[in-house]
Amino acid sequence: MWDVNRLTRIAATAAVLAVGTLAYSTYLEPPEPPPPPGSFVVKQALDPADPAHLIVREGDLVEASGSVEDGRLCAPAPIGGISCPHGIRVTGVRPSGGTTLRGRWHPGALTDVAELPYAPTTAGEFGPGPYLPDSPPCPERPGGWSQSQDWDDEPVRAYLREHADRFAEPFATHIGNARILVVEVVTGDADEVRATLSALYSENLCVVAAPGKRTIADDTDLQATLGNAVGTLMDDPASGIYLAGPVDGRMRVNLVQLTPPLYDRFAAIGLDRLDLDPWIRLAGA
Repeated sequence: MWDVNRLTRIAATAAVLAVGTLAYSTYLEPPEPPPPPGSFVVKQALDPADPAHLIVREGDLVEASGSVEDGRLCAPAPIGGISCPHGIRVTGVRPSGGTTLRGRWHPGALTDVAELPYAPTTAGEFGPGPYLPDSPPCPERPGGWSQSQDWDDEPVRAYLREHADRFAEPFATHIGNARILVVEVVTGDADEVRATLSALYSENLCVVAAPGKRTIADDTDLQATLGNAVGTLMDDPASGIYLAGPVDGRMRVNLVQLTPPLYDRFAAIGLDRLDLDPWIRLAGA
């Protein structure tokens, strides 16, 4: 369950840690289908001040949502090729593609389980907004967007890395089969950058000014300090951390549950720049 897999998770323009690894987003993940009629989505607000209220202890009444497979309620941990990499035992609950359960928390299991109206969790969501834009922030290029799938944007990315203090992390969005690489210019002239990059990349390119945004260098610095400390925690299977990455100058951490020992380890890293988003939460939290 805790083999060190290399994977990319879509996280707006953030660099994402998954299973202790840093990976950069390059694709737009399409929005998930809307929840079934009669269900509702619980938006779990993060508290950057102090996440102590998120701690769960032995016997606490908790709630969590996810699929149920082989007697386990599964966390929304995006580890490719593994259907339920993180979960908790829920004996007697029928298999389901999505359910919300309430029960008493014990390490590795819920007891006194009751099924509630399905409320899909947001614990697996990432980024400053729910999704990247559905369309690029540029007008369609003359002749229309190319439908070619034969693209290689590494020359562009190499250029951006060489000038990491000038650009935000690039991302790709799609219109139909057309893939458009979006480059945000934090400092400098967007028209000059567009001309330079067009000489390196002939496929769909959208270059826009983005003054004030965090740069690749900003996120690299964050990763070199706070990110490495969180990555060390992720290397411990007992932590239950399945996703982490920089979002707006802070490190967002998705995990199965926040226990007192894990809280203490996060506190030693520095809670002032961490946003903790546990999947299992106290009932009503």
